[in-house]
Amino acid sequence: MKTKLLLLSALAAIPAALLCTSCIEDDWDDDYYGTRRPSYYERYDRYDDYDDGYRAGYEDRRRDERRRDERWERDRRERDRRERDDRRDAPARPHIPKGFVRAGSYTSGSTIEAPIPTRNPIKQILLAGTSGSATINTVVLREGAKTTKYPLAIHLPAGQTQMIELGGHRKATGIRVSTGGHGTFDIYVH
Repeated sequence: MKTKLLLLSALAAIPAALLCTSCIEDDWDDDYYGTRRPSYYERYDRYDDYDDGYRAGYEDRRRDERRRDERWERDRRERDRRERDDRRDAPARPHIPKGFVRAGSYTSGSTIEAPIPTRNPIKQILLAGTSGSATINTVVLREGAKTTKYPLAIHLPAGQTQMIELGGHRKATGIRVSTGGHGTFDIYVH
């Protein structure tokens, strides 16, 4: 009977001894991490002896995320500001009513001869500023040998239009425009 008890107590002592030796091993034991040494992030991801219960490195990750979010917000605000400035700097496009045909785009500073792009009679001329500020002094409508002068003396900034009513259908052959200033404008006929 004593031999049986001695044998059982000896067998029971072996696992206890194995357990005690596993407690003596270093912190990187196989039952927690497996057979490989942990990476830097795994090492500091474990619960540390903080009283507040945060994981070690948690605050660093949160700080990095906050910095990344702040950087993204700052870049987004800068991108939006640049887009607003681009829209503000872009010249306004003039509204061209339906039925007008473009005779050409011209730079101010001298006298311009513009051909009429259609063989049909015209009843209106539209001058539309595209960039800068052009000065339109006079518009002369040629109908063969006959000419009709329309004095204007206007400034035509980008985005604005000036309509000239001809007072009926005219069989025009060309338009001569006396200009000044620094800008470009388009001529349309209807």
